[in-house]
This record gives sequence, C-alpha cells and structure tokens, in this order.
Amino acid sequence: MDKEKTKNLNKAAIKSGSGYMLSNILIRSSAIITAPIFTRLLTTSDYGIASNFAAWLNIGLVVIGLGLPYSIGNAKMDFPSELNKFLASIQTLGSIFAISFLIIAIVFKSQLGKWMELDPSLVIIMFVYLLFQPSVLYMQERYKFELLYKENIFISIINSIGAIVFCFLFILYVFNNQRYFGRIGGLIFPMFLMGIFYYFKIIRDGWEFHIKKYWSYALKISIPMIPHALAMVVLTQIDRIMIINICGNSEAGIYSFGFQYAVLLLIFSNAVLQAYNPWLYTSYSQNNFKSIRSSNMVIVLIMSVLTLLIVTAGPEAIKILGSRDFWDAKLVVMPIAIGALFQYVYNTYSSLELYHKKTIVIAIGTVFAAIINYILNSKFIPIYGYVAAAYTTSASYLVLALFHLIAYRRICKKQVYNDRYIWLIVIGTVLISFLMMMLYDYILLRYIILFFILSIVGLTQKKKLIAIFKLISGKDKSFNIS
Repeated sequence: MDKEKTKNLNKAAIKSGSGYMLSNILIRSSAIITAPIFTRLLTTSDYGIASNFAAWLNIGLVVIGLGLPYSIGNAKMDFPSELNKFLASIQTLGSIFAISFLIIAIVFKSQLGKWMELDPSLVIIMFVYLLFQPSVLYMQERYKFELLYKENIFISIINSIGAIVFCFLFILYVFNNQRYFGRIGGLIFPMFLMGIFYYFKIIRDGWEFHIKKYWSYALKISIPMIPHALAMVVLTQIDRIMIINICGNSEAGIYSFGFQYAVLLLIFSNAVLQAYNPWLYTSYSQNNFKSIRSSNMVIVLIMSVLTLLIVTAGPEAIKILGSRDFWDAKLVVMPIAIGALFQYVYNTYSSLELYHKKTIVIAIGTVFAAIINYILNSKFIPIYGYVAAAYTTSASYLVLALFHLIAYRRICKKQVYNDRYIWLIVIGTVLISFLMMMLYDYILLRYIILFFILSIVGLTQKKKLIAIFKLISGKDKSFNIS
C-alpha cells in the first residue's frame, strides 16, 4: 500500500475512533445521569431479575448466533465486493437456527422458565428477540470494518436513548406492578425494532438463490469462536446467575449495579478497538511494528489512568448514582475495574491471533479462563457472598491475559508490543488500586494521593499525552506515537 493510501486509512481510522469515543461517552453519560432515577424506581430484586435475563440473553446470542459476526471482518478482506451476499447468506443460516430454538422454547417454556428462573413469557420474548437482534450485529461489524463510524454511532444513540425512554414508559405506565418487566422490555425494545429493519435490509441488498454458498467459509471461522464467545459470557455473566442461585436476586442486583459502574473503562477500550483493529491489521501486514508498539503503549497508559480514576471515585460515585440500598456495591468496584483492564490487555493480543485466523487458540484460552471462574465462584461465593465473584472474575481475566501473551508470541513469532512496559504499568495500577480501596474511608487522603499520581504521570508522559490528545481530536494523521 502506498503512502497516500496509508495516510488516508490512518485519517479515516482516527475519525472513526474519535466518533466512537465521543458517542460512547455521550451514551454512557446518559446512562449515568439516569441511574439515580432507575435505582429509585426499581428494587435491588428488580435489578437482579433484569440482570439474570441479560445473562441468559447473552448466552442465547452466542449459541443461537453461531458466532457468525466473527467471520465478517475476514470476509471483508477476502471478498469485499460480495459482502452484501455474504451477510444475507449468514443471516439465513442464523435464522434457520433461531427459528428452531424458538419452536423448542414455545413447547418447553415452563420447563425453561423454571430452569432459568425467569417468567415463561420472558423466555418466549427472549427467543423472538434473538431471531432479529443478530442482524444489527452483522451491520455493526460491516460498518466497523468499512470505517463507517457515523452509521454505528447512529445505532448506538438510537439504542441508548430509546432504551431510556422505553424503560421509563414501561416501568411507570405498563408494568408498574412488575417493574422488572418494564426494565427488561425497555432495554431490548429499541434493538428489536432496529433488528427487524436491518433483517429485511440485508435480505433486500444481498439475497440470491444460491444463498448458502458462504456457509462453509463463515462456519469455519465462527464455529471455533462459539466456545470462546460462550466462555466470555461465563466470565461476564455467570457470576450473576450463580449469585442469584446462591445469595438471591437482591444481592445480584447490588453486584450488577457495581459492575455497571466499574466497567466504565470498557467505554474507552471498546471505542479504541473498534477503530484500532482495522488499522492494526493493515499496519501489521506491512510490518509497521514501531507504530503499533508506540501507539499501544500510550493507550495502555490511558487505560491505567482511567482505571485509577474509576477506583478512587468508586464510593462517591456509587452514592450519587444509587439509592442507599445499592451503596454496598462499592465493594466490587476495584476488582471489577482491574478485571476490565486485564480484559483490554487480552484483547490487544487476541486481535492479532484473530488476524491469523487462530480462532481455536482464542477459544481454548477463554474456555480455560471460564472454567477457572466457575470453579472459583462455586468455592468462594457460598463463603464470602457476591463480593467474591468480583475477585474471581478479575483473577480469571488475569489468567486470560497471560495466556494470550504467550499465545500471540508463538503465533506471530515476534514481539509486536512492548510487553514489559504493558505489564509494568498494569501491575503498578493494580497495586495502587488496592491502596485506594483500603483508603475508601479516608476521602481526603485518597484524592491527595490520586492528585500526586496524576501529576507525576502528566509531567513524565507529557509528550505522549499530547500525542494521544491530537490523535483523538484528529489533528494527528497516524497512530504512530513515539
């Protein structure tokens, strides 16, 4: 690729990344602003039931969705001119699978409701939703790899604002006596409507008679990713299901509320990865390791600083965002935030593994970490309660990050990132975060320490911080931050 094309790609990636970050910040800000209202409209038990529904929904999305969205990035590279046909093909395959599961759910709704600890009507709603929601994921993946950030921003804004509006309407006027129904319905309704729209758009744009021609290509990539995606759900969702079974809905609600705040870091990391991965693949194919290394170092530094901010402000944020019944959620903030940092580190490594189509390796690592998480949860939640789940999740992500550190080096056969720098920064962040948690009862001392840490970072990393600001604002033309 010549210099002009590389320059244009970098510029497009920067615009895409800036747009994603801005939209995600605005979207999450709206969720944070409304959190004090919803925690006063809903009980901790309502929160627990809604989180249980979300956990099973994510599991169903993995199993019924067949991991097909994972194949879209590779399809964009292998046959870009036939992407419409490819999307129609995999959607048809997914629909056949989803309709089969929907029929089973209708027949066995009572048994499934008892097993999942959900109202049988919610079981049917879930499987109908799972027929159409994957279509939105297909389009989001397409927009991501085509750097069409405005389209993805539109989807995010409609989903977030729509969820807030419909949650209010459903909770106050439709399901006032069963408010968890209103919470669940409001959260999924906007995505359901968009799913119907994109479902028929994909058919219109790409349908042809021999629609199954891409099935083998997609399944070869996606099937090995199902254990990975399912294990990721275990890592992020099974703790809430186990808390409900062992401790109850209220404890699961408190845990879910603290979890929602603690993973604010993922706003930035997911936004960066959305824009970074297409550029990463191109730079990696050109052996432009210096740009990759220097850019990643800056991003890891920013992630660590954000982690410290989230942990330090945890008690005050929880009190502002939640009613008194939710204040104990501060106990899960530190381990969950650290786990989110480990999650970003693991994603930087697994992105290159996915480039090499080593999906089996990715699946092995995630399944291994999920098994560890389940075993630790089974042992420690009955003893220490829902707080234990936060620490077991963090430990599982640490194992996953270390696994992929080894795996990516063997697959790439070279050190693409500055791994020593990454882990020194991460370990330092973990130690300081533990200190901040120990000082939760000493608010002034906590913020004085944070001020000194931020001052040291600002003075020693001034050039890099200026560079990342230029990157986000679009004033720089590449990810090469030295």
